[in-house]
Amino acid sequence: MVLEEIPEGPELRHAWNELALGMERPEVFYTHEWAVAVQRAYGDIRKPLLMLGYEGDSLVGVVAFSREIERGAKVDFLAGTTGDYCDFLSQPNKRKEFVDAVLGELETRKIRKVVLTNLPANSFSVDALASAARKRRFNVHTRSAYMCARVILGSVEQREALKQTTTGKKRLRRNLRELEKKGPVCVRHDTDWFEIEPILQSFSNAHAARFLSTGRISNLIQPERRKFLLELARELSCSGWIAISRLLVGDIPVAWHYGFRFPGSWFWYQPTVDSGHEYGDFSPGYCLLAKIVELACDRPEVDVVDLGLGAEEYKERFATSTLETRYCVLSRSFSGHLQVAARDRVAEIAKSVPRIESGVRAIISSLDQWSARLHRAGVPGLLRKIARRARSVVFANDEVLFFQWTAARREGRNRRTTLLPLNSDQLGAAAIRYADEPTTIDFLMRSAQRFRLGQDRGFVLIDANGTPLHFAWVKDFEGFELAELERTLQAPSKDAVMIFDCYTPILQRGNGFFGDAIASLAEQLCAEGKAPWIFGAATNRSSLRGIEKSGFTEGFSLRRKRFLFFRLREDSIPAFVAKRTTSSPTLQ
Repeated sequence: MVLEEIPEGPELRHAWNELALGMERPEVFYTHEWAVAVQRAYGDIRKPLLMLGYEGDSLVGVVAFSREIERGAKVDFLAGTTGDYCDFLSQPNKRKEFVDAVLGELETRKIRKVVLTNLPANSFSVDALASAARKRRFNVHTRSAYMCARVILGSVEQREALKQTTTGKKRLRRNLRELEKKGPVCVRHDTDWFEIEPILQSFSNAHAARFLSTGRISNLIQPERRKFLLELARELSCSGWIAISRLLVGDIPVAWHYGFRFPGSWFWYQPTVDSGHEYGDFSPGYCLLAKIVELACDRPEVDVVDLGLGAEEYKERFATSTLETRYCVLSRSFSGHLQVAARDRVAEIAKSVPRIESGVRAIISSLDQWSARLHRAGVPGLLRKIARRARSVVFANDEVLFFQWTAARREGRNRRTTLLPLNSDQLGAAAIRYADEPTTIDFLMRSAQRFRLGQDRGFVLIDANGTPLHFAWVKDFEGFELAELERTLQAPSKDAVMIFDCYTPILQRGNGFFGDAIASLAEQLCAEGKAPWIFGAATNRSSLRGIEKSGFTEGFSLRRKRFLFFRLREDSIPAFVAKRTTSSPTLQ
């Protein structure tokens, strides 16, 4: 039977899960609940193609594929982009017959390419695919995909030894001692839906912020991924197969783990940690994993802590074995088969030479950026931007104006906004809110890395719903590096501080949030005994108007003219506030 949706009735759910539990190695990714969650979250992007094998009225085989809506001649595992392992479900002695029947159906439907990701190498399906592909005239290309780290718990004696080894690690004991200095440390594992639902948003925010702080973009900024995790937790909580774990210091969660306790295993699926320097220096994620391994050793029903896809270094400290997954491509076209094989061979060679791999990644990243710019600005807009950039490289006539706060609270401010110190939760929430704004994501990535270092102070203006509207940063005036003019500033007074890197997300522009934010920030800094300053390029008239309307008064300016690498003229008014940081020649 072939269906183009996943039925959600209890009868199919029960029969499907019986097959999943009867696999040579049962996995939560094989369950009916997993397929339903994928369908609910990604149904607008990918169309399910479900194949059910029956003997009489008994369900004996299940495989859930998906088809790209715009490219129906290709199929892959429905759970391929979400599940760490994917497979054909059946009793081992029926696998060969079921796989052959599935490929026969795909042949009849004129499916020209089948992509099977993360098929366990020890699955009976690997040999069954090779045999059925020859019979159905599919060309098969297969390669190793991942080596997945695992912690095999073993006998009672082995569990006790593993537990002692895990809890006795010097690094773990040291980190836990440092965390305990900040508050009582405990681990909580939530399995009930009513406990899980309220913490999923904070988990998503923390994951997004953590990725930003390391220069990456979390998949949780995409609504489909968040909906998938929400629906999956809702479904799996009914069977007790999900566990959201948190390492708490007092009442503050510093590490999260979205994982699964499926019969026989505890699966390490999607972890994250607080991205701030206050807790991040003590490896809270490592501590949480150690606590999970320790608890698993005391649970006889758990045979393995599976650390899943990804070759992260921290996993190797716990792993006692590995599980290989395979990447298989079945092609009707021989030329297509050769293209896949050649591409994988080139990738393999590139990975063997780190310099080549990094160069290829840099080229791909650059092409993606230019493609995005072309999509946003069009050809004329992109050409204008290139021309402006070229002119600024050859010749520059720069002037920066500096303003000091002199006014009391201005009238006409938006009373429904609040200025707060920036934290990782707000950074993550902003990345999710403005996921479709590349320039905003770039700013948030820069801010997250600055926040992790903890050297500067960040602030965010929010509305009554907690939506981030504007961001600003503050640091000491003394030693402030002005990149625009390649200068390091000297402070006019000991209490002077600089407001810098102010940013309003594109969606919120035109509402006066810049002025509201810097006025509120200046007032707060004054209350701390500081003298607030801010600066703006002379060419940015709208920014300068916002600064002046917010209660700032111009104090001085810096000017520079440059041709190629030579400074033609420099003015600093007054002279004590800036000194050159480069040794480039100056022509008068």
